[in-house]
Amino acid sequence: MKRLIAALLIAASSASLSACGFQPVYAPVDGKYADAGLIQVAEIRGRPGHMLRQALLQELALGVPGLTEQVTLKVDLDDQLSRLAFQPDGAASRSSVLATGAYSMTGETVSVSGSVNVETGFLVPDSPFGDIAAQTSASDRAMRMLAKRIADDIRLKFASQ
Repeated sequence: MKRLIAALLIAASSASLSACGFQPVYAPVDGKYADAGLIQVAEIRGRPGHMLRQALLQELALGVPGLTEQVTLKVDLDDQLSRLAFQPDGAASRSSVLATGAYSMTGETVSVSGSVNVETGFLVPDSPFGDIAAQTSASDRAMRMLAKRIADDIRLKFASQ
């Protein structure tokens, strides 16, 4: 009897989670692609890729002037952590995240590609967990800046056509 009640409670809670629109953070939105108007943004691997994809969806939600057809945006992301300065004991004191996004946007009559890079620096705190938080924050900032630069680069290329 207790097992039946427990099973019913689990079923009810999972039904209420799906009814409220709960979706795991890293779950695909519409399979492999998510839409930003006429622009579909392909999945980008890893946590920084997920952050970049979400930022691109926000940046491109307004659209691109002159774009009139459905296109797919694919981004190859390369991000690296560099230690820039060290304390006398050898511990890092300053670091940076360098991110490069090589993108290509293709459609029936549209083909635009380019590469954009950004760098964000941060001071390394003394605690190990503080370093992880600082790295994550710097990576998130870099992905937002990279998304803005990719969107701006795409808009400039469409404006010059």
